[in-house]
Amino acid sequence: MRILHTSDWHIGKKLNNKSRLDEQAEVLAEICELCDEQKTQLVIIAGDIFDTYLPSAEAEELFFATVCRLATPERAVIIISGNHDDWQRLCASRNLASKNNVYIFGGILAPSSGSAKVYASECGVNHAVITDGKESLYVGLLPYPGEQKLGEKSSDIPYQERMREWINQCFEQNVNEFAQIFVSHLFMLGGVSGESERQIDLGGARVVDRDLIPKNVLYTALGHLHKRQIIDGNRNIIYSGSPLQYSYDEILHEKSVTFFEVDCKNKEVKNLNVVPLEKGKRLVKCVALSVEEGKKLLGLYSNCHVELTLKLSGVLSDRETRELSSEYPSLNQLKLEIISSEQKSTFASRKNLNDSQLFNEYYKKKFSEQAPQKLLEAYLEVLSEVKK
Repeated sequence: MRILHTSDWHIGKKLNNKSRLDEQAEVLAEICELCDEQKTQLVIIAGDIFDTYLPSAEAEELFFATVCRLATPERAVIIISGNHDDWQRLCASRNLASKNNVYIFGGILAPSSGSAKVYASECGVNHAVITDGKESLYVGLLPYPGEQKLGEKSSDIPYQERMREWINQCFEQNVNEFAQIFVSHLFMLGGVSGESERQIDLGGARVVDRDLIPKNVLYTALGHLHKRQIIDGNRNIIYSGSPLQYSYDEILHEKSVTFFEVDCKNKEVKNLNVVPLEKGKRLVKCVALSVEEGKKLLGLYSNCHVELTLKLSGVLSDRETRELSSEYPSLNQLKLEIISSEQKSTFASRKNLNDSQLFNEYYKKKFSEQAPQKLLEAYLEVLSEVKK
């Protein structure tokens, strides 16, 4: 069975109050096209469909248009709610959606089973069985465990124990011992969060250990973290990441979706493939020592969302501020730092240094000696990995 894993669409999310709905429409259309090209049979959307509990009508319209395009008689769609979603609102259309081969899971409500060439032959509160008429795949489902679910148990029961119980419950109905995968929206131990994810770990109290996932789960499709990351490559525990860069700490993140196949007969994952997404504007940070230099950078990155920091010896005039905001639509955020002539000269002298020279200068300033060659090489190697 050919499957797509995506998450964290955050439809309606703005960047410094600037709408990105057009970009979201473009990248979601790209995902639909990729599903057609890959002949995908099951689409998994692992939470945070919307950015707010009360999305705009335009955001909801884009969501429904996208899932209607994704779902066909040959392709089922499974959706779970995330911490940004109002699960009751998201699930309100669950029974209507299931008639169109879309199965929405949020809290205590289960959608109806469907009927198509590839469809859910069985749906419960925390699982679905997807079949193509020849073989079946069991999908354990744990939407974001919010305050309502956390309140089901006494507070003196440790979070890890509650999570263990909830995850195990997802697989209790697999009496036929079908090949099984897991879909959830949570913070897994080892994951790296960023600025645009609402913190749910509460100082580490709600971080989930990967060992809570049963060993016979073939693939775990996670949502919540916006950077694609592999928690456990041997067990295929993976965050797909968001389809767009949503904050400026994501500027080095390449956005993608994950395709894979499950051999239901032999119970194994095959042909796992990460496909980059090309649509949507990139986020860029620029620093300039003059307004004119800033304008040149904004022109250079005219098809991006730019955070521009101006390091000047004085404040901007009203005319300069108006020109920057009106003539350069790529400017998303403007920051001003007042610096002395000496600081300006020092900064200018560093602008043309390469990574090796910058590290050496930092190390010498910190320790009053040249950086050891092995340490420098290790730093450059790590930096190279980060920039990929």
